Amino acid sequence: MFIATDNQFTARGRLVDSPQINISEKTGNAIVSITLAQEHPFKKNEAGERESVFIKYTAIDTKNNPIASRIAEYVTKGSLVSLIGYHDSYFKENSEGKKEYFEVKRISTFRNEESKEKTLERRTKA
Repeated sequence: MFIATDNQFTARGRLVDSPQINISEKTGNAIVSITLAQEHPFKKNEAGERESVFIKYTAIDTKNNPIASRIAEYVTKGSLVSLIGYHDSYFKENSEGKKEYFEVKRISTFRNEESKEKTLERRTKA
């Protein structure tokens, strides 16, 4: 039996790009995919510094939770965010009629650790 808390994740990092809203043709819901740059917890490069990993996460607006729209509105490239979500999966049939399985890291909630304005200000000073 699937229980969302069994597959839960927490993540913290900076957005690699500004989020872009897409509209699902099937449901009409807003969908946002974001990529976070996160420090790898174990691997270090030759200089002894931690390397970054880039992980993709997805948010989908629902009737009770317009999370994708909120993410697009309140964060931008370089924003520091914390995410809570769960690992989800789905399948599609390919042209040969075989099932292809996909895994998605679905965002349930997010917290903006740095305002959009603060991020833009920091980026212009750099």
